[in-house]
Amino acid sequence: MFNLLPKKPDSLLQQLFFIFSPKQTDAMRTHLVFAALSLYQLSSTAQTPYFQQEVNYTIRATLNDTAHTLQAHVRIEYTNHSPHPLTEIWMHLWPNAYQNRRTAFCRQRLHQRKTDFYFAPDSMLGYISQLNFQINQQPIAWKYHPQHPDIALLTLPEPLPPGGRMVIETPYFLKIPHTFSRLGHEGQSYQISQWYPKPAVYDAKGWHPMPYLEVGEFYSEFGSFDVELTLPANYVVGATGVLQTPEEQAFLEQKITETEAFLAQLLPPADKPARKSPNATGAFPPSSPEMKTIRFKAEKVHDFAWFADKRYRVLREVATLPSGRQVVCWAMFTDAQAHWWKRAAFFIRRTLSFYSENIGEYPWPQATAVEGALNAGGGMEYPMITVIAEVSSEKTLDQVIAHEVGHNWFYGILATNERDCGWMDEGVNTYYESRYMKTYYGQEDSALPSVGRWLLPESDISLDNLAILTLARVGADIPPHSPIEAFSELNYFAQVYGKPSLFLRWVEQAAGRPLLDRAMQHYYKEWQFRHPYPDDLRAAWKAVGLEADWFFEAMNTRSAFDMALRKVRRQADGSYALRVKNSGSLSAPFSISAVDKSGRILQTQWYPAVQHSGVVRFPEVEAHALVLDAEKHTFDLYRSNNTRRTKGLLSGMPPLQVQPVALFERSNRTVVGASPWVAWNNY
Repeated sequence: MFNLLPKKPDSLLQQLFFIFSPKQTDAMRTHLVFAALSLYQLSSTAQTPYFQQEVNYTIRATLNDTAHTLQAHVRIEYTNHSPHPLTEIWMHLWPNAYQNRRTAFCRQRLHQRKTDFYFAPDSMLGYISQLNFQINQQPIAWKYHPQHPDIALLTLPEPLPPGGRMVIETPYFLKIPHTFSRLGHEGQSYQISQWYPKPAVYDAKGWHPMPYLEVGEFYSEFGSFDVELTLPANYVVGATGVLQTPEEQAFLEQKITETEAFLAQLLPPADKPARKSPNATGAFPPSSPEMKTIRFKAEKVHDFAWFADKRYRVLREVATLPSGRQVVCWAMFTDAQAHWWKRAAFFIRRTLSFYSENIGEYPWPQATAVEGALNAGGGMEYPMITVIAEVSSEKTLDQVIAHEVGHNWFYGILATNERDCGWMDEGVNTYYESRYMKTYYGQEDSALPSVGRWLLPESDISLDNLAILTLARVGADIPPHSPIEAFSELNYFAQVYGKPSLFLRWVEQAAGRPLLDRAMQHYYKEWQFRHPYPDDLRAAWKAVGLEADWFFEAMNTRSAFDMALRKVRRQADGSYALRVKNSGSLSAPFSISAVDKSGRILQTQWYPAVQHSGVVRFPEVEAHALVLDAEKHTFDLYRSNNTRRTKGLLSGMPPLQVQPVALFERSNRTVVGASPWVAWNNY
């Protein structure tokens, strides 16, 4: 839970929180409440078997695109599959994250030095109101969390026993905020997510009420959705679930025909004609005076999002999965991005096939990607649908689609607690995104935001690897499995996205891709539509013979891997005896390669972990040098001691290289940077 409570206002964030927090006695009281709740969870869940609640939604909503509001009603059928009677329900009211400048969301953005929401006029904020909760048609008592207006506690009129079922319902009014994060609108382009009252997850670890945050995502119960949306008739809508309205299906068919005709005469970006369509300029056509009601249904999902824009073009393809089952792939975009989106439906189809073949089949009938306003990264995933911000190339779009559609597996189907175990979602998915990009583009793209490859002309270490290495070397790294409040924004992307992806590639190389794929397929089969934790992933791996406790140690600790090749001795039979030393605290598999004078790898062999030091054998080969981790598959803290030449004096000293500016290291060189400075004294 993201819970910044002041002790002493010695930082900017603490000072800001001091200004906006309740009295300190209230904060202390909240600390005690949550400490007691944590102790209860620790004591009561040690022996609790796995269970999973079921939450089924029926939502009816009407959009007012002049006032940017929704008038809605939600009916929630809640089934208690736990072994405990429930006397209360924690409810998320996440639109209230945009209600004022004292929310956890606002504090997090200030911590990230993003001030747009804090200084926005009140007219651009949003909220959920007109709530009147009833359970089984009886009014109930409920109250807001003392610190978080986007969390409420509902008191049940009587305990809900194990196996019991109840109906929670309420009308509500949603003021849609300007798009500061995910829920919002830009003009009459709507991104409607986290938009309805949603029960918090109750699992074997207890309740998980959490305020909405931009960094650190979601955790929700599985169930079904039956959603009816009423809005002006000329809106194109993409949503979670399967469209049930025949008239809307005919409307989309017409849009596909219009889009294909438009794309047929679309010129490449460099040859754009001077004319501009209303879509390209961003202008919205007038809303139709006629209203339409469209209906979507979704099964076995834990969230529902929808996106609406009158300017959308529409494309469709059909993916055929390994079993022969077909999935409809939708792409919705404006003219401004049409050059990059013209193959978007194909990219969705290709992503579905790739993930289905490597992990397990996509289970739902459709997958959609929409262009939309987004101020929380380059894309955002929801079950069956993803929204993607503006892109600058077709390849970038393909990569973002691969990542976000891939989240249907790692978030949508394997529904981890993203707030506490974000690496199981973002990190694992980034690994598969990298495999996708290497398969179709011949190289692995960096998992982290690029600062420009021109900065790395002489480096043989990838940017993402360098970023994580730098944090580890200066002691600023944080274990990927850490509370969300422990991360800065940079550290979150490096440790939650980048590090698990790199370590999974390490597992792949050490154990072999076929074994890792088999382990992940078993994990998918065992835990689809459930809430796995890290121990469940580890158990799934062990069940098929993949032993990689070192990987989970790296996810949970700051243990570092630092191998060195100390001595090389040629044996009488032509093989080599190699003395290796592990100066780090992480013991993990490693590789040694024989290379020729040009650095070309002749042969590679993998070895099991060495705890401190030991001697390993390398087969007979005529090599110029032997190199630890020549292909950069491990996360070796320092690589300058990884190479030993087979002959000559000072065989372990890397060659010296002098260059004008030494921005980044090279693993096989001692790089010295000489940068001239000009200075003078005016006195």
